[in-house]
Amino acid sequence: MSSLHASVLVTVLVAGATVQSSASAQSSAAAEPAARGLYNWVHTTADAERAFEFYRDVLGIGLAPSPFIPGASASEGIRPVAEAGSDELVWDLTNTHGARFRTVFMRASNTPFGLELSEFFDIPREARAANPWDPGASRLIFAVRDLDAVMAVLRARAAPVVTLGGGAIETPTGRAVLVRDPDGYLIELRQAPRADIDRAAPDGPVIATSIGITVADIRAALLFYVDLLRLEVRASGRASSGELRLNGLEDGALAQTSMTIPRVGATVVLSEFDVPAGVTPAQPFRWKIEDVGAPQFQLEVAGLDTLLERTTAAGYRFLSVGGKPIQRPFGRFVFAIDGDGVLVEYVEPTVAR
Repeated sequence: MSSLHASVLVTVLVAGATVQSSASAQSSAAAEPAARGLYNWVHTTADAERAFEFYRDVLGIGLAPSPFIPGASASEGIRPVAEAGSDELVWDLTNTHGARFRTVFMRASNTPFGLELSEFFDIPREARAANPWDPGASRLIFAVRDLDAVMAVLRARAAPVVTLGGGAIETPTGRAVLVRDPDGYLIELRQAPRADIDRAAPDGPVIATSIGITVADIRAALLFYVDLLRLEVRASGRASSGELRLNGLEDGALAQTSMTIPRVGATVVLSEFDVPAGVTPAQPFRWKIEDVGAPQFQLEVAGLDTLLERTTAAGYRFLSVGGKPIQRPFGRFVFAIDGDGVLVEYVEPTVAR
């Protein structure tokens, strides 16, 4: 784990706390990892152009080519709504029969994985903005070069602020703020430490990007991410009162566990909230991929058939029709659903990266 991830995400946890992996995870530690990387982190939008403009203007994030199409170019731009596609294989993959769709591939500076927006048409969709403590809520966590400069852009756009006080606050690991993008999707911004800024590539305001997921029960979530997918746990503990205020709470409790995805080293933070009386109770999600804000991993995996058997045996549901992969020239794809409703796409490439 980079020092940035260690300082920004791990030390928000209680100093010295470590997580004890379950016995089954320990016994499989020497096995070939099921998850071998992360192509893109995806969330669904109600308006691809509006959402992309937000990420471009606020965080300097640019268009990128598809990771699956040889010779693809980012210069093609965003496909117009009138040209949104339809594909029977994608219908089976996403359980969206009859829908049209389009995707926007993006890349942030100093980030080892892609970001993607998806948008669906001609199908009913929900658009409930998540509270930070709702199981199934997710966020993108950006450590930035100059938080004040980013906040100035956000204020000019009148972006909603979740953090108490309406601005960046001090936390044990520095200043941070939680805001919403135009779809209401949660974006956490943190001032990167000087040492990490000095080591980062000089282009763009983003120094690192991580992923946050709210879960109902961290121990249960680890059965999926560690025991099944074999992500690597780094640290666990209780967050500070500052982190609660960051998430819009005066009181309560917040437990967090940080993990990394093999090979790319991307950090994923699981958060379990205990909200106090008087706060809107947690409302779990049952995401459909067309819903605005629907969170989606796009994981590269090895041994897809075995992984599908293990996923089924562990009792997890599938989004893809019949739980069956679709076949493309560049690989096989299927969507599983974790215990909190997050959509996890298993991608077994024809040629491993």
